Amino acid sequence: MIREIEQLIASGMLDQFDRYFVRSLQRLAPSAGRNTLILAALARKAVSNGHVCLDLKRLADETQCVPPQSPLPPRGGGLGRGGNSDEPGRPQLHLFTTETSLAELLAELAQSPLVSRDNTLAPLVLEGHRLYLHRYWRYEEELVDHIQARTVNPVVVLEDVLESCLAKLFTGTVQDAQQRTACAGIFRQRLGLITGGPGTGKTTLVSKYLSLLLLYAKEAGEPLPRILLLAPTGKAAARLTESLQKKSNESVSPDLLASLPTKAATIHRALGYRSENPTTFRHNRENPLLCDVVVVDEASMIDVALMAKLFEAVPPEARLVLLGDKDQLASVEAGSILGDICAAAFDDVDGTKEKLLARCVVRLTESFRYSPNEGIGALARAIHEGKAEEAVALAQVGSAEVSLLPPLLQPDPTHPLAEMILDGYRPFLEAADPLAALNLFEQFRLLCAHRIGVMGVEFLNRYAEKILFRNRLIEPNTPWYKGRPVLIQANSYTLRLFNGETGILWDTEDGEGLKAFFFSENREGVRSYSLRQLPAHETAFAMTIHKSQGSEFDRVALVLPGEDSALLSRELLYTGISRARRQVALVGRPEEIAAAVGRRVERASGLGEKLVTLHTSFL
Repeated sequence: MIREIEQLIASGMLDQFDRYFVRSLQRLAPSAGRNTLILAALARKAVSNGHVCLDLKRLADETQCVPPQSPLPPRGGGLGRGGNSDEPGRPQLHLFTTETSLAELLAELAQSPLVSRDNTLAPLVLEGHRLYLHRYWRYEEELVDHIQARTVNPVVVLEDVLESCLAKLFTGTVQDAQQRTACAGIFRQRLGLITGGPGTGKTTLVSKYLSLLLLYAKEAGEPLPRILLLAPTGKAAARLTESLQKKSNESVSPDLLASLPTKAATIHRALGYRSENPTTFRHNRENPLLCDVVVVDEASMIDVALMAKLFEAVPPEARLVLLGDKDQLASVEAGSILGDICAAAFDDVDGTKEKLLARCVVRLTESFRYSPNEGIGALARAIHEGKAEEAVALAQVGSAEVSLLPPLLQPDPTHPLAEMILDGYRPFLEAADPLAALNLFEQFRLLCAHRIGVMGVEFLNRYAEKILFRNRLIEPNTPWYKGRPVLIQANSYTLRLFNGETGILWDTEDGEGLKAFFFSENREGVRSYSLRQLPAHETAFAMTIHKSQGSEFDRVALVLPGEDSALLSRELLYTGISRARRQVALVGRPEEIAAAVGRRVERASGLGEKLVTLHTSFL
């Protein structure tokens, strides 16, 4: 048994940790069979690859259709990574040899002492063809319960007061009419989901929603609501704060607007993160958050564990609004919760029933940033709709917004990408002060799929440094040089530096030498730190597409991996190009674009199916 586990570890299908995981299961249940132990290890590996569970039917389909000695196809839905890893395609596994083998394995699992039966506590849970680690099954079940409770218990409102407030907030334009309907709909719900691509008006709608909450409370003679603004990362929280500060509404008096929170917080900080026990929070069902409304941005980045704990900590009577783009990359950890909920809301089982969950979801489809028929907008639409030939044609033909550059096969200083790097980074490196440099640094970014390997972050950072050094813009004689951009990789609550924030190393005016400078909370000034203070960080001329979520740049150079990487998916490509406000250059082969558009990330989960069943049964 252990030999087989070692072979799977050597093949890359399992991790080193699984050796000890399987041994602990054997000690717990000495009678556990070979297949059960292997599937338990694969279920654990599936979670580390972004799946909530191991889909045994999908595993059976994939392994039965693969002849011996041939590799499994790199799809996002089986054992492979759910789109956010540096791992290549996965090796094969020959568990299934006959048409009845899946049924036999399910029968073995059902009888195993390692699998829960009749709500008994055990390491594994089997539901149909899905095998869960018990903890992740519990997270999923808790989410279903919380969503059910919120959708069957809408907010009771005074309709005449609501109509009066809506009339003051919305002026009657076509966009206002759509946003008025959406705002009124989620106002009546204790759970709201607002999903849409870049430039579709998500932040505008949230701003109107918050104004409506204040106006309604005042006219109804109710206390002003206690509002929390949250996001999964410090960077996303800062962007939410900045975006909402730019949105003003003349229909709401300054004294009411003054009651809005001045800044957003990370979910971890709001829930009461405990460094000594990261799996628990101070706020939970017994000690809920003190709030009436919680608005959460970038909800697509939230994994199943954190989402379950967030729902648990929000009081049942409070409103919870999730904001995000369901078509972007999912969370780094297990789950694609926003996508699962939205899919369940609009999965019309019999074509006639309006589900309760659908009343909670607003889909914004019209982009006010991009034209849907040209440039970035047309390319994003083709990618989203899975039209590979159209996406390739749009990239090859090009436009003022979209271009396709040849692949970067080696660190070639004459490649067109070198000129883009110079044009993109020269302005910030020649800035007069760190604040100007930080603002100019946001104009351009190198994005890629991988952290390591050819065309990964490390490769592109070195390439950019060489180009900039050749043109005397930087002097990277040591890791600490003026103009080096840095990306924070770990939260530091004491320093107020958070995972995903970018800063630059710059000379101080007082002659103390280099310091690290970051935007102040209102982005109108800077904060400086000594180099010794910095938490874990890396050079940031280039960054992964996943790390770029929640960010926007005027221009983007998206470097494709140069090989048929399992990470190269439709969601990855869509997320990458939609980081650009004005121009995006794809660096790679047309075949890579077509492969990406044709490969969807399908994370194994039972959440969507449970919600579909649940919210049709109530009608």
